[in-house]
Amino acid sequence: MQSESEIDFATLSHNTGGDEDLIAELFELFTHQVEMWSRGLYVDADDDTWSSSAHTLKGSANAIAATKLSTYLEKAELLCGENNRDGARDVVLSHIETCFDQLNIEIQRWQYRRKINAIKS
Repeated sequence: MQSESEIDFATLSHNTGGDEDLIAELFELFTHQVEMWSRGLYVDADDDTWSSSAHTLKGSANAIAATKLSTYLEKAELLCGENNRDGARDVVLSHIETCFDQLNIEIQRWQYRRKINAIKS
């Protein structure tokens, strides 16, 4: 049984006009953003670091139509000040990291299929 895709490829294709070069560029930018900004998502981060990291990554997730990740990042963004209840960041961070892993796999599969199709044509 195949799990549901982390990326809404229909929305991504619509938003990019089906331009695979643009999709590839968005995936590269997303991967770079995750490398840079995920460093600010750690349980003991100060509120500004946590919030700005979550906000920036949410924008990147939206750019590639990664709705589930975007939802978790939106929840994370709010876990500051008095809203930062014990254990809340741990839980949402676990979901975010799982999404990052699954998205990385999906992006690599998409890149592989694109290369294979280029070789075939």
